[in-house]
Amino acid sequence: MTLLTSSLLLFSLLTSRLEAIPVSEKSPAHPSPGVRILRAPESLVAPLGDEVVLECETSLQPERFEWSHRSSKSPGGGFKYLRTGNSKANVSHEAAISRLRVLVRPDTLGEYRCIGWFGPLVVTSTTARLEMASTSLVGPKESVSPLQWRVAAGNSVLWPCGQQVQSNPSATWSYYRNGVEIKAEFPGTSGNVFLTNVSSESSGSYSCQATNPASGERIQPSASLHLQVTSTQRSQSNSPHWLKGQPNSQTITAREGSSLLLMCPGVGSPPPTVVWSSPDVLGAVKNRRSKVFDHALEISDIQVQDAGTYICFQDNGVRPALEHYIQVRVQRPPQIVRPPSANLTNEGERLQLECEATGVPTPEIYWLLNGHSSTDDTEAELSNNILILHSVLKRHAGYVQCFARNSLGEHSAGTLLQVNPKQIQEPRESGGIHRPKPNQGPKQKQMFPPSPPNVTRLTDESVMLRWMVPRNDGWPIVIFKVQYRMMGKSKNWQTTNDNIPYGKPKWNSEMGKSFTASVTDLKPQHTYRFRILAVYSNNDNKESNKSAKFYLQPGAALDPMPVPELLEIEEHSETAVVLHWSLASDADEDLITGYYAYYRPSSSAGEYFKATIEGAQARSFKIAPLETATIYEFKLQSFSAVSASEFSALKQGRTQRPKTSTTEEPIQPMGDRDTTTPSHNETFSMSPMLTGTICGGAVLILLLVSTCLCVCRRKSSRGRGNNQNKPRMADLREDFVPLGNCSPSKQRQRTRHIHITLNPLAQQQQQAMEEKNDSEQDVAYYQRQSSYDYDPGLRRMSSSSLRRSQRTLERAGGSNGSNNGNNNNLNQSSEVGPVENPGKPGRVLKKRPRLSSRSENLSSGSLNSVGV
Repeated sequence: MTLLTSSLLLFSLLTSRLEAIPVSEKSPAHPSPGVRILRAPESLVAPLGDEVVLECETSLQPERFEWSHRSSKSPGGGFKYLRTGNSKANVSHEAAISRLRVLVRPDTLGEYRCIGWFGPLVVTSTTARLEMASTSLVGPKESVSPLQWRVAAGNSVLWPCGQQVQSNPSATWSYYRNGVEIKAEFPGTSGNVFLTNVSSESSGSYSCQATNPASGERIQPSASLHLQVTSTQRSQSNSPHWLKGQPNSQTITAREGSSLLLMCPGVGSPPPTVVWSSPDVLGAVKNRRSKVFDHALEISDIQVQDAGTYICFQDNGVRPALEHYIQVRVQRPPQIVRPPSANLTNEGERLQLECEATGVPTPEIYWLLNGHSSTDDTEAELSNNILILHSVLKRHAGYVQCFARNSLGEHSAGTLLQVNPKQIQEPRESGGIHRPKPNQGPKQKQMFPPSPPNVTRLTDESVMLRWMVPRNDGWPIVIFKVQYRMMGKSKNWQTTNDNIPYGKPKWNSEMGKSFTASVTDLKPQHTYRFRILAVYSNNDNKESNKSAKFYLQPGAALDPMPVPELLEIEEHSETAVVLHWSLASDADEDLITGYYAYYRPSSSAGEYFKATIEGAQARSFKIAPLETATIYEFKLQSFSAVSASEFSALKQGRTQRPKTSTTEEPIQPMGDRDTTTPSHNETFSMSPMLTGTICGGAVLILLLVSTCLCVCRRKSSRGRGNNQNKPRMADLREDFVPLGNCSPSKQRQRTRHIHITLNPLAQQQQQAMEEKNDSEQDVAYYQRQSSYDYDPGLRRMSSSSLRRSQRTLERAGGSNGSNNGNNNNLNQSSEVGPVENPGKPGRVLKKRPRLSSRSENLSSGSLNSVGV
């Protein structure tokens, strides 16, 4: 009941118009919400394999607690919510307290935060760092020869025996003389053997040993010291000087509020006196917090104003004197001195929140909006530690926190942000009918920009961008261009060379249409911003909002992502396939944001096409459009906001083949159809090869039968007379056999266009033509009436061919007139056949002269050439 009441109270605070906000009694000048972190988790250093407990407490019992973790392997990455209940982390809750038990391992080191959920309001704790205890030696590890010091009695000796040891946390020290442990004269010497007013009893061999307080590990440096103390009377007088191995200057760092011991090295004979001073700190020595010893200065409760240069001046009357410089640095944890403060803000207004903090080193300021980083918010901008919300949205309502961070820790302060929703009222007439305003012109098209891209690391030098175009009725987009900028060095945006086409104008989902593109040739360990430039059909362009800052982390410092396994490529249709995949049983789905699908034709060696699948629970995806009956190769890759996995194994699949049509053509009516050829349906059902074979065989048989009949008729006509020079009109007519007469059937099946060579005419007709007057025009030959009956089976020749043939035969006839006795000469005759139209002049058909049977062995069949 208490939990429900607190949630309702918070919801009313976020949505009401009241100006009053609950404030804390400790800081009445700066209002703060009633819920806050009372006790944040503390940083710890623990040995490997140990179990540590991080505790977090809130002022009210939240609806739920959650813990987030950022690995030390990826300091530039973001926080990830922990999956509790496993071997690495276990969470338990008790009212308003949450405890996280963590097993110290290399993959659990890093930073932890606890998050409390109070309805729509989220409160986040400061960061606690978990580190592993370690102790090591720096420099040469081999044994070195011991130092040999000889000093006069009465001097103070400083030997830095622990300068080779590094320990986390700081080691505790033990000192030995001749193998027996001795007590340090001053606490906090931190690995320095400091002996004041030495005597002959101080002579001996000295060594030291470091102990890690967290792990109990002990380590002993190889260096040692042999000290010989002589009496002052035996020592020669010499000026103050440093012994071998002593530093001539020092730099010491201290935390504010701690105690600091400054020691002055150097000896002389007689022993020098020491004077402390500081040119930077007024009254550094003469104050209640400073105490001077012989060769030592102790400052208790050191403050930031105590930082500066301290000088140890040594003088024994022998010139020159000795000056030793010590640089003191004082660090202070961050502290917010001016927390943010917000009032009731209208939706869509611009809001500016200020946060001022102190600390040494200067703290870094970052902001969280309901537990989410402001760098991931497209409306937020950070300028000189000031958070600017260009347009306040309803999702900004809740808890806004400012964090100050340096090497010593974090400090946070927050404020409650109330958002007054924008009231949208449409003008309506009586009866509830909406009427447009008078003289209201047509609505102008707008250019809707793409969404800011989401960035995922692919390799050490490349990233993948995902963005979406929302559903709209504005100007169509033609192409996209990708722009990026490296933070901190260059302020100019760089544009990639690739043009990303928009493709078909259909939407991929109810939200709009999604796109994917990669950017290469980037530099690892650098921070980038990206944006998308859309080019519209009106030859104008508009860019999207900038992406969140993205730190390109090297792959060696990232945890591996689960690799999907392609199971099957289903043939979905002629232009689409469906991918089916699975994850290993031990894969962590919480690490996955979605999947990238890559595909290309298997016969191509070009770049892969890309598709984005949102959601870690997806196990199938349809890819379209593809080419019909084409084999493609596919591979998958899971991704998160930080990185992408390795590629899955390649798998091939194909789209379906086109379906063959089985629809029959309509049958033609029998009345006018040619019965000598098969119907369309019959021809369609027969094999093309079989049909061609049957037709070719039929034509070949027809030609053979026609040739045989023609040869037989010629032979019979030759045997009727013995005089070869005698004109034989009947033989000529039989020799010029039309195609219809040579075919087995006298009835012509179809009308065909036939071209025939010149036919030889009778010799008597040629002689009669030679007796005519040579002065007659060529046209007279075409106007003469026929002198014998023309065989109706003959085809008519074109007038141009007849004219050329007539002239050729006339020349040939002239030459034959002079050589009538030569049997090799052609015996030519002409004969005029009847015309088909009596009203028009008839055409003359010339036939080649028959060769003599005595002098030629050519058959009469070779004189005729038939072309179909």
